[in-house]
Amino acid sequence: MREYFMAGKNMSLLPVIMSAAATMISPQSTMGIPAENYKYGIQFSIMFLGMSVGMVLAAYVFIPVYFQCGVCTVYEYLEMRFGSPTRYFISTMYILQMVLWMTVVLYSPVIAMNVVADFPIETTILAFGAICSIYCAFGGLKAVLWTDVFQISLMFVTLLMLFAAGIEDAGGLANVIDRAKDGGRLNLFNFQVDFVTRYTFWNGLFQGLLCGVSMYGINQTVVQRFLSLASLISNPVMNFLGLSACLHGIVLYAVYFMCDPILNSGETGLTNYDQLVPYFLVSKFHSIPGLTGLSVAGLFSGSLSTISSILNSLATVTVVDFVHPIFQSLQKNEKKSLLLAKGLSLAYGAICICIALSLTKISSISQVGMLFQNTFEGPILAIFTIGVLTRKGFGKSVLYGLLPGFSLTQWIGFSSLFSGYNEPPLPLDTSMCTTTFNLTYDDSTSEMSNIISPSITPVPYSHGFLERYSGRFTLR
Repeated sequence: MREYFMAGKNMSLLPVIMSAAATMISPQSTMGIPAENYKYGIQFSIMFLGMSVGMVLAAYVFIPVYFQCGVCTVYEYLEMRFGSPTRYFISTMYILQMVLWMTVVLYSPVIAMNVVADFPIETTILAFGAICSIYCAFGGLKAVLWTDVFQISLMFVTLLMLFAAGIEDAGGLANVIDRAKDGGRLNLFNFQVDFVTRYTFWNGLFQGLLCGVSMYGINQTVVQRFLSLASLISNPVMNFLGLSACLHGIVLYAVYFMCDPILNSGETGLTNYDQLVPYFLVSKFHSIPGLTGLSVAGLFSGSLSTISSILNSLATVTVVDFVHPIFQSLQKNEKKSLLLAKGLSLAYGAICICIALSLTKISSISQVGMLFQNTFEGPILAIFTIGVLTRKGFGKSVLYGLLPGFSLTQWIGFSSLFSGYNEPPLPLDTSMCTTTFNLTYDDSTSEMSNIISPSITPVPYSHGFLERYSGRFTLR
């Protein structure tokens, strides 16, 4: 079991660092981050500054505690600190969170590639879900670590191809900078304090800090990789890839500076900015044998690495946190425990495939997945912080605080999702598109031909934080 769950706890540094980075670089990163920077500018990149600080805090505050306790899952520590009810409740939250997130990770790239390459949705979901489940089930953590190394290498190559080809298409690095500046995409230091502005320096820094601590300090999927080492070292690869994705968004803006492909959907067929990266790669390299397949493989590698890591962690948590405490005889029978863990990996993979197949009629799922990811992590991080940094808080008192906190974060998250508000992106240009239609952006102060925002109808903007959620959910 030690070999299957912890890779013998003797893994070398390279595969662990690469795997931890690959686990958190999902399709939402390789396709979503460039899309966000394309629409809203490079302010998003400030999040990775905060994330660097968060990773350091996780490495020196949380991870040493797990090493000292000799645990296999982070939730074993919770039982030592707060008792078994807290362990079971938060383990259940983690399983639900990861199943939902895993489904989104599988579904999102499939939809994007279906649009740009006409891949059959159902067949692709089945194929990739089955591949992940099988090699994760039979290989254990060690197999997942080494396949992650290969997959993140593909991601590096794909992002490098995108960067080089994009700069070439834009006419050089100087043109990229000039166009990004003209389009307002280099708004790196917006120090405005505003709860409803999409990206500012402060909310990016704070969000990155919390993400870094939660991902590398309490998320079993990532922590399990670090626990396979004899000692811990911080991981800069994730930040490097994230910052690269931000720059790729700016490069793509420079490429499509005069003809936005989503606004020109009549010619391109694109309906969502998450499709921008695969669209550029396929349209750029379709005439060069092998490069299209390599770029598509690089995009799907993010999905494969994340899903395989989650499957392994879900099997670990289920066996260690639920099966062994309830059926203690299995804890001494490693052969049966190993078979059970492999079966659970396959079962969770099947659940992921079934949920993903049921979502084929839904047009937007990425935001829902991120909502579940973030609204679960906040309350869980609070519990771990209380446990590690204080001697106060025990058993029932922690659970009594967790339940209303979790309910509040879910209320805020879903209220924002269904509020109807969408912040308009920065101006986008269609003046050089080879189409016959003319698009116009009008507001109360100006009128600009051919420079518009995407066809969304936001609700009236309001700086009142609570006002955005009024009427959506009622607390009784």
